[in-house]
Amino acid sequence: MIARGEAVPAAFVSTVLGLSGGPCPFALLTEGPPRVALRVEALHGIVDLAEAEFFQLPARTPLPQPPPFAGAIVMGGAVTLELAVGTLGFAPLEPALDAAEPPPDLGLGAERELRFARAGREYAVPLALLLQVLEEPALAPVPLTPPSHRGLLYHGRALHPVVDLAVLYGGAGGEGRTVLLLDAGGAGIGVVADRVLGVGEGGEDVLRPPWDALFGG
Repeated sequence: MIARGEAVPAAFVSTVLGLSGGPCPFALLTEGPPRVALRVEALHGIVDLAEAEFFQLPARTPLPQPPPFAGAIVMGGAVTLELAVGTLGFAPLEPALDAAEPPPDLGLGAERELRFARAGREYAVPLALLLQVLEEPALAPVPLTPPSHRGLLYHGRALHPVVDLAVLYGGAGGEGRTVLLLDAGGAGIGVVADRVLGVGEGGEDVLRPPWDALFGG
């Protein structure tokens, strides 16, 4: 496109991020390097970042490399992704993928564990790892993450990735209104659940993922 009498390469942000976008009547000119025009669908105004919180994306948020996002900004509890303009490029990016093999099942249960249902299967997590059970928390989706990554959860002044075990174990995801916030491997992570099972509820076929190995780091 031509801006200020100069030819500037244009990147359609929705196309690069693999999103279903509509017409992009606006262009945001960056000073670079590289100098580029970001074609977008809508403008939401200019905000004062003086009271914003800035975060690196959690390690358990896999993205194409180099990542298209420099980090995340939280204002008023709302999560906004910051584009890495210098590495964004112009062509559609391939999303990150989940592991080809499902996680192993540890088999043996802990003395005290919480059981929950998700997509027709039952899972168990040691109570020592459980931080909180959240009902219908707001999740911020992250484009180009694997299918199991449901988004980012802002809670306790921190960003936590939220993962769907149903997808990791080869099933279908779908809506899940409950999120279990866990401390796995020293990192906070959310796990989607359909519901928490009561005492004595459920059967003997229970999956026990290697939580620390699976989500740590």
